[in-house]
Amino acid sequence: MLGYAAADVINLITPADISDPQELLARAAKLSAELDTPIAPGFEALVFKASRGIEDIYELTYIRKDGSRFPAVVSVTALRDDLGGIIGYLLIGTDNTARKQIEAEQMQLGQRLRDQQFYTRSLFEANIDALMTTDPAGIITDVNKQMEALTGCTRGELIGAPFKNYFTDPERAEASIKLVLSKNKVTNYELTARDRDGRETMVSYNATTFYDRDRRLQGMFAAARDITERKLAEAQILNLALHDSLTGLPNRRLLNDRLVQAMTASKRNANHGALIFLDLDNFKPLNDTHGHHVGDLLLIEVAQRICGCVRAVDDIARFGGDEFVVILRELGKDNAEATREAGGVAEKVRAILDKPYVLKVKSEGNTATSVEHHCSSSIGVSMFLDHEVSAEQVIKWADQAMYQAKEAGGNQVRFFDA
Repeated sequence: MLGYAAADVINLITPADISDPQELLARAAKLSAELDTPIAPGFEALVFKASRGIEDIYELTYIRKDGSRFPAVVSVTALRDDLGGIIGYLLIGTDNTARKQIEAEQMQLGQRLRDQQFYTRSLFEANIDALMTTDPAGIITDVNKQMEALTGCTRGELIGAPFKNYFTDPERAEASIKLVLSKNKVTNYELTARDRDGRETMVSYNATTFYDRDRRLQGMFAAARDITERKLAEAQILNLALHDSLTGLPNRRLLNDRLVQAMTASKRNANHGALIFLDLDNFKPLNDTHGHHVGDLLLIEVAQRICGCVRAVDDIARFGGDEFVVILRELGKDNAEATREAGGVAEKVRAILDKPYVLKVKSEGNTATSVEHHCSSSIGVSMFLDHEVSAEQVIKWADQAMYQAKEAGGNQVRFFDA
């Protein structure tokens, strides 16, 4: 794919040396801004996310030995030893040019199948997707090797069997056949295939009808592409977009959605709710003295302690930095009682966060040392009953109350009072 012999590259170059230098500069700059840390525009830019345990898939241009270029999709995984230390990286580069050419060939094959009763067996077998043909009733008439691998069945076992039998939702699979027959094609129809051992694979399913030379309907031609990794990546991307990568708590974006939901429910059932906004006292000296990695350990424990103070119906989020937010739902219809309950939870959080932190820090040689730190919190609370004000306003009120607690010396709870 690159034109090099093994001796040309092993122990001599990094993947950065065969990548477009301008794209490396752009990637390093983008990551530096995104992650708020300086990243060099070389090999570090290619593996930085993977080194932090983040699955990384990106596009760049590779340069062959002869100087020609081609687009590639690269996935990077950090390789670790039994203790979690990084011992290397696995980079898998896929040539997008060839993939586009294969997709174009598949489209041409689909067009020919609408007019022809036969097809080229070698191309059918060489296809990267699981291919099959069925009669108009959905009975399989032919498959390729990829379909055998997808189902765990031989070609002989598959031919003559109902297409729908090899999916977790047979009714949905059967509905796709009816859709193809009525619309002549179906595109990106998602199904979950199940092999004979119970292994499930998510596939994107495309199908079209095909005819003989006299335009008599012969059945359906279908291609199923494995999208399991893509779906997992999409789920992970969505999770990262809505959750804090350090603590696993909802982030600011998801917090706003949850607060709007809580306020809407409050208006509907006339139950009071509360928002607790807290900021850690004496957190910066820990970072300054021991480094951000130790500060991260404390933030993780803070999140765990807060989780132990609230109910399952409540929400906790990391607002940013050393700020956390708790949404208390369904505190009842009586304002005084709801306020007392919110104050009790806030005080419980304040007390648990005021206890000393003993943080286990691994150093070089994998030896562990303990860092003890005292870090209290300043807490502001705002009550809400309906959806007449915005979620942003409720957060602002609690933030103002939190600053009153901090200005009063910290390690206190203050309620917002207009």
